[in-house]
Amino acid sequence: MRTILRALALLLAISLGAKAAESKGSASHSSGSGGGHSSDSGLFFLDLFFNLLMVSAEVAAVENAVASAPPPPEGYLQRFPSGPDEDPPPPYWIRARRQPQAREGLLFSFGLGGGSMYVSNQSPSRTGAFDLDLRLGYGFSDRFQFFMDLDLGAGSYANGLYGNNDLATWTFTFRGQTVLVGDRAGNGLNVNFGAGLGGVTRNNGCGSCGYADSSPVGLALAGGLSYDARLTPWFSLSPELFYSWHQIPIASAPGHDVASIYGLRVNFLWYLH
Repeated sequence: MRTILRALALLLAISLGAKAAESKGSASHSSGSGGGHSSDSGLFFLDLFFNLLMVSAEVAAVENAVASAPPPPEGYLQRFPSGPDEDPPPPYWIRARRQPQAREGLLFSFGLGGGSMYVSNQSPSRTGAFDLDLRLGYGFSDRFQFFMDLDLGAGSYANGLYGNNDLATWTFTFRGQTVLVGDRAGNGLNVNFGAGLGGVTRNNGCGSCGYADSSPVGLALAGGLSYDARLTPWFSLSPELFYSWHQIPIASAPGHDVASIYGLRVNFLWYLH
């Protein structure tokens, strides 16, 4: 900036000297000499150049002052978040759509596994069982899901007369699930618990004299501890330690028998956003 100001001072001195020379030569200008016209033209362009240079210097000074201005104090924009020149918010139809959480949306799964089954009216001991599970529900957030669960267990007890009694236990429960430890991507340890109804179907395995019967329906309780391993945004593998218990009402007596099954299965789980 100092160099520009020195140049402007020099040009100002030249311009003033030229104007003084013009006033001294005004008499000779009236004599009809052609040099006076050329001198006027030169002074005009010199003044024009000088004025343009002054404007440019002022613009450069303003830009320099803006560039070197200190930043606004911290919190200034927070205290004055809006003003008359602020752009209005975009219309609702072009605003960004809220992204669903990882465990939010329609929930569907099926699981396969095995465990140990007990039916009190068959034997005091337990027997091995195959387990199949189906679920349908909805995830309201990462923290809570609600679903219907249909669990089927199949096993057999040895029968000294007819070979084996084939048994199938089932429970239909409504369950709530929450995340104990997890992340926003959908991985984590979950616990679920619910109540509903359950029953047993039996085939005595007697061949031609065999028969099948079903027990009355009784109260059922069920739960599980699972870990969701998210493989895609929509799909998870979910190993689960499960347990279910239900009553077997006795039609001819006030009491009831019980059936239970626990074990390990792998659930194939989808969240459909």
